[in-house]
Amino acid sequence: MAALDTLYAGDSLTVFESAGMNRGWKDYRDHHLGPELKEMSGFKYRPIEIVTRVEGILAWATVSYALQAKVGARTIDNFGRGTYILERAGAGDKARWVVRHSHTASRARRPNDPPMPQ
Repeated sequence: MAALDTLYAGDSLTVFESAGMNRGWKDYRDHHLGPELKEMSGFKYRPIEIVTRVEGILAWATVSYALQAKVGARTIDNFGRGTYILERAGAGDKARWVVRHSHTASRARRPNDPPMPQ
């Protein structure tokens, strides 16, 4: 989680996951992502296809992804898609890309979906 603290845009982050919404990195980390990951074992998230575009200090990316994990006795094997909006923050040697917004949705893998990349 500490590594992700530098990737997300602090209080100005918004996260849509299916119909859910979190405002700010701390809200997402403490009330969604953190508790969710604690319940999972064998977690794998693999991007399948990423398409990016950069215009000045903004960038956006679309992604297809595979997600697998176990939650108790339940096995999750999902295929999903997402959109990410990033902003170039800081200047000079301190400049970095931060995620301002993400929107993801997934469903149980279907036979015609791409397999989990190794």
